Amino acid sequence: MVAELKIDASEILNLSRAIAGLPDAIKTKAMASAMRRMREMVRSRIVKRSAEHTKLPPGVVRKLTTARFNAGGNTQDVIVKSGWIHLYKLGATQTAKGVRVRTRGSYAHAFIAEMESGHRGVMMRTSKERLPIRELFGPNPAHAITNNPDVYLDVMAEVIEEHLAPRVLHEIDRLLPR
Repeated sequence: MVAELKIDASEILNLSRAIAGLPDAIKTKAMASAMRRMREMVRSRIVKRSAEHTKLPPGVVRKLTTARFNAGGNTQDVIVKSGWIHLYKLGATQTAKGVRVRTRGSYAHAFIAEMESGHRGVMMRTSKERLPIRELFGPNPAHAITNNPDVYLDVMAEVIEEHLAPRVLHEIDRLLPR
């Protein structure tokens, strides 16, 4: 089986001229709409990849992760923020030997405690004494990105390469009067 791909550069040149001739307001609106769509696509893929990496359900990671594009001039920033996940919120249960957490395993000598504020958490003593204690946390999805930037940059590059140009053209077509 032989596949042949022919690209006519004159079509690309004509398209480039047509886009350059559009009013700035239409180009700005089309790019803003396309970038909003790209933001959501990148967020979905980063959440999926981060959930696989941290071995957590995607729903847990999705609730803790935000991504946004700051469109200012010619720059785009993707900001992903997430906090440490409380082990208690992952379904911790007290056992005779410690605490067992779904998806994370067992923590020997740990215990579930409720603070005066009503906060519940998986705690562990920091010394042989009764106090002080510290709370144990699960993974932080943002650290998955910090520790593996190449993987996540590839995710963003893939979305931009495959979807940005068609999306911008779609938005321009949507904004042009018939």
